[in-house]
Amino acid sequence: MQDLKVTSWQLFGHDRLYVNLPDGTAIGWADRGSGTITVLHPRYRDAVTDALARQVPGLPALVGEEAPAGPRTPHAPPPAPRIPPMRGMRKRGAAQEAPPVRGPAPVPEAAPVPEVAPVPEVAPAPEAAPVPEAEAVPVPDPVAGPAPVADPEPTPERRRRPAVLPALTPATDLASRRPGAGLREQLGESGTATLVRAATGALRRHKDADPRRGALAGERRVGAELKRLTRHGWRVLHSVPLADGTEIGHLLIGPGGVFAVSTDHRPGASVRIGDGTLRTGDGAPQPYELDGWPGARRARAALEAYCAFDVPVQTVLVFTGVTALEVASTPAGIRVCRERQVSVLAPLTGVFTPTQVERVYDVARNREAWLDA
Repeated sequence: MQDLKVTSWQLFGHDRLYVNLPDGTAIGWADRGSGTITVLHPRYRDAVTDALARQVPGLPALVGEEAPAGPRTPHAPPPAPRIPPMRGMRKRGAAQEAPPVRGPAPVPEAAPVPEVAPVPEVAPAPEAAPVPEAEAVPVPDPVAGPAPVADPEPTPERRRRPAVLPALTPATDLASRRPGAGLREQLGESGTATLVRAATGALRRHKDADPRRGALAGERRVGAELKRLTRHGWRVLHSVPLADGTEIGHLLIGPGGVFAVSTDHRPGASVRIGDGTLRTGDGAPQPYELDGWPGARRARAALEAYCAFDVPVQTVLVFTGVTALEVASTPAGIRVCRERQVSVLAPLTGVFTPTQVERVYDVARNREAWLDA
């Protein structure tokens, strides 16, 4: 397999050489420290060792080391399922066993069908019954094949976070997401729609009472305040999409930890928070669960899946447009503030090193890390 790629990875005391398929899927790696090679799929054992010896100078001595036996991922099927179909393929002989590579899609497996033509001459019609068994043979192959993404059948498996986070692409990089991206899509805040709205906004502003526009304005204001923190070593992502269609409004990553930031826009209101209730002005307190905002727990699970250290995530609720905010009490790990008070997070330190900050940010900006978050 000449199209395998070998990349170097050094972080948190590890020094590895990863062997990847053309689509970025890792099939094995060599650990320089321990002198061992790990092969994720037995079928790629020779390809992994050859790729390491061919593409990395000075590695032949390492290639000779013994690799751990057996697959490391749950997607690799046991060899037993391929035994039963052999009964229905005895008469196909070499035509069935000839292909040395079980391709990622059933199309190559179907190629020997024309060679089965002599079967009716050798055996009666009832022996055609094993054909359905032959159709089942390619089912495990796409799972262990070099391009599992091409097989749409195991849908639940394909939508889970990959075992190894693939490289960033323009389509999977969340760093370009703008604040309130989900609201922008709902309101058509893009392209020609934005130009038309700008040209006619003055004529119909008094008719536009859509609360989503106020919420979008709040997201923009919070995003602008968070951007100020980047000069203090913080990283910011906006509108991080979750698997159920919701979003984490903003994700703040820095030396003081990770914060899932949500926005509540209440223009002209005086707000009081305490004891699981919210009171606006002189109104009666209403139930208001601060820990009900999406993000913190799900973000921690997604980030720790690819970080070799704990990634605690706290919740920050920012009220925008309010005239006054009184916070009587909040649960542990939850902060409540106004938009201008976000700056108090800037001096926080002691949770992550600069290297860890970059690692968490690299994981968080990859859309693939949030597939089942």
